[in-house]
Amino acid sequence: MKLALSSSIAAMVLLLPGAASAQSGMRAANCQLHIDSTSADWIIQGYDPFGNSDPLATFDVIFRNDGGAACTFDTIFVTDQEPFGLTNLSYNGRVAYTLLDTFTNVNATPLSGRTIASSARRPIVLPPNSQQVVRYQFAANEDGLTADGLYRQRLSLVAEQRGTGESLASRAMIVGVNVLPSAVLGLSGQYQRNGSQAVVDLGELQDGVSGVSLQVRASSTRAYRLEFASKNSGLLRLSDTQWSIPYQITVGNKTIALGGRGQYESGGSNPASDVLPLHFVINGASGKRAGVYSDVLTISIAPK
Repeated sequence: MKLALSSSIAAMVLLLPGAASAQSGMRAANCQLHIDSTSADWIIQGYDPFGNSDPLATFDVIFRNDGGAACTFDTIFVTDQEPFGLTNLSYNGRVAYTLLDTFTNVNATPLSGRTIASSARRPIVLPPNSQQVVRYQFAANEDGLTADGLYRQRLSLVAEQRGTGESLASRAMIVGVNVLPSAVLGLSGQYQRNGSQAVVDLGELQDGVSGVSLQVRASSTRAYRLEFASKNSGLLRLSDTQWSIPYQITVGNKTIALGGRGQYESGGSNPASDVLPLHFVINGASGKRAGVYSDVLTISIAPK
């Protein structure tokens, strides 16, 4: 009986290679889909919210069929069990975005957590041992990109078999926008422009606060610093003479002396968009020689 049992085991072992060979042939006759991308993650780098470019980019995906049967499928995006929208550590809400499938010319944005499937959508058909490049356009809502840093969302790109919805292949990725620290400065009110310079006429100089109305407009992706540099170190000078009249400025509710490099800093750390009143305070105008007194005041802004 021991010999018979040993023979049975040998017979069973001999059957195993035949079974494996049959399974291997079955796999070779199936669709075997792989997904590759030219970029591991789809990140728009170096976006400046105060620049002239839009937060938009395109990314290519290569679908490859290594099997012996055709693959017929639709592509969808699925969020990673979180609400739709890009998030940023410094931003409380979510920023909307769109994903356009340029191969089928349909909106593939996972607004409700996944791309909306449609039987009217043209499927991708891959014969055996072939590949197809599909280009996707990713664009973020620029109005929500107010703070600097990375806005992101984790997605999966899934190829679903047409008719059954079975997942043939998938690829995890992060889509997002990397926003640069940036700030921009503007001026409004009573001034004229001469080339790149704003020319402010203070009128007849008298001690006290000038009646000229000006506003500094500051926008930044975080708290910011304004710097004021006076060519004459806080003096209005009569051209080609030693005659001068001291002055200061007030920005918002802060008085800034111009003997050195005066500064104004916004509070907090959040993105800012401020309109700050700018006034000129004249000191010691009486008894001065008549003429045109002037100075060049340079204002600059930088994120803190």
